[in-house]
Amino acid sequence: MKYNQSLTNLLLVAVIFAFSFGRVQAQNEPDPDIKAAKDSVPKGVSVSPASMRFNIKPGSSQSKKITVLNDTDFERTFEVRSLDYNAEDINRAAADSKTEENYKYGLTKWSFITPAVFTLKPGEKKIVNVLIDIPTGAENNHAAWSMIIVEEVKERQQLDVTQKEGAVGLGIIPTIGFGIFVYQNPPGLATSEVSLTGYSITPDKKNFTLKAKNKGEGIGFCTYYFEVMNMATGKVLKIPAAQATLLPGAEREFKVVLPALPSGSYNALLVLDYGSKEMVETAEIDFALE
Repeated sequence: MKYNQSLTNLLLVAVIFAFSFGRVQAQNEPDPDIKAAKDSVPKGVSVSPASMRFNIKPGSSQSKKITVLNDTDFERTFEVRSLDYNAEDINRAAADSKTEENYKYGLTKWSFITPAVFTLKPGEKKIVNVLIDIPTGAENNHAAWSMIIVEEVKERQQLDVTQKEGAVGLGIIPTIGFGIFVYQNPPGLATSEVSLTGYSITPDKKNFTLKAKNKGEGIGFCTYYFEVMNMATGKVLKIPAAQATLLPGAEREFKVVLPALPSGSYNALLVLDYGSKEMVETAEIDFALE
């Protein structure tokens, strides 16, 4: 009887072990759905971060890193350079901005980038060092900005033009390029003169338009958001906040999409927070939806 019980226990352990081993084996096998999902992820080149913020006093320096990843199947060469742009050109057209020589607010003259040119094999990444060195002097105690351009470099190839009278050859070389906004705000340089200059709702009642201007010396890293209240029910809808940068002397227009709402009368509260500890800019708009 004792022997039979031991044999029973031994068989039970064997069954449990076999069941467990089978489950472990199944878990270690690759999931075909997961593999298919990984294979479907598009390859490309990535650059991070999208922007850099420095807070350096004159006579000091600070460095930050840019990561460039070549997740393609081809070897690629990149050039990294700094470009100044005017305050009113902070949008994506900044790369086409034309600044005067020795532009006061240009950060390029204080920027040092290493390496400036490099080649990445498929799957490789490169860390680029960006050093900002602000010279000593009260005249340098002001905001400054620039854009760092990371652009693919390709050799021009000779065109094969058919030898016919009047034939014209055109060549297009597709390349990859990225723009990284760089901002320098010295410590203690407060943003205290940002104000709303206009606000409205579009005629089709689908978008809010907000205009603001920075009359101060510091860069305004702004957050703006809306709260829409149904006047009949008192229900409040909060539209997610968005962020924008407002350079000294610049005026910008922001647009916020109004979500679908039922017919009725509404009140919208617009809030612009530009980093001041004392106040925010606000405005109200009443509108009706039919």
